[in-house]
Amino acid sequence: MNHSMIERISDIGIVPVVKISDPHDSIPLAKALYEGGLDVAEITFRTAYAPQAIKEIREALPDMCIGAGTISSIEQAEAAFQAGASFLVTPGWNEPVVRWCADHELTVIPGVSSASEIETALSYGCSILKFFPAQSSGGAQKLKDLYGPYAQVKFLPTGGINESNLHDYLSLPNVLAVGGSFMLANEDIQAKDWEKVCNKTKQAVQTMLGYELIHIGINHESQAEAKKSTDTLCSLFGFPCYHKPKSYFAGRGFELLHQKGPGKHGHIAIYTPYPKRAMYHLSKQGISFVQDSITRNKHTNQINFVYLDMDLAGFGIHLIHPDVKM
Repeated sequence: MNHSMIERISDIGIVPVVKISDPHDSIPLAKALYEGGLDVAEITFRTAYAPQAIKEIREALPDMCIGAGTISSIEQAEAAFQAGASFLVTPGWNEPVVRWCADHELTVIPGVSSASEIETALSYGCSILKFFPAQSSGGAQKLKDLYGPYAQVKFLPTGGINESNLHDYLSLPNVLAVGGSFMLANEDIQAKDWEKVCNKTKQAVQTMLGYELIHIGINHESQAEAKKSTDTLCSLFGFPCYHKPKSYFAGRGFELLHQKGPGKHGHIAIYTPYPKRAMYHLSKQGISFVQDSITRNKHTNQINFVYLDMDLAGFGIHLIHPDVKM
């Protein structure tokens, strides 16, 4: 099991499931996904072009994480491996393929849909599993139910997942990432409208990261000065006042700090449900982070707060998850 690759898939958050029917589509389709923000793809062995597509994409986009899906035989597994696939995905539990991958030190994500299949997978040392078909096998609720007895298992749910329900899955502690083809409309691919595929991919990433302005923090020289600003805002606009250990809030939109914090004038707080995934996607845009600003959830150890290493008009910017008590 390539643990760094599994962590990368988790950080990316969405694994496009790609069917290549026309060999000329391989590279432009992969580039549309890559430029849209998804640098991973599962190329399904539903057509004869899959090995060729994997090889071509690997050569054209060496930084992209390319897997092979719908693997149902050792012959397909070997073809995917030789083509350069970094991981394999099976639709259901497939002992011969799992054994072959273990012998060749190739990461495999076997498909399961029941507790019995999970038990079998665990007996073979597999704890990263595809949950398929996700929606018709009980959906997010079933994964919630499975978390109790199988907290050590991470799932890649695929099947029936789209922008309207992806948070039902991604918010669960036992979900690695979600798989789907909702950014790959058949009509767009048939029309070879790669710009539209790219835009839909960008939209999928934005929907996942769910950025939202939470509040603006304003630096002050003293608590008394911060209180004066708070009273003014609350008096003018009827905002409720909240007193926190290091600041006041006028409503939920303004944080008036007792002293100077990061940023010359203050900070901008951006909500995201997945700060670590946001950090991955922002890092691809050249953004770095203030490592000693990171805080984590005490129970899950997941990142819930971090400052971007940048300044915008005298304001610092930080990501925040609602777990953080302000």
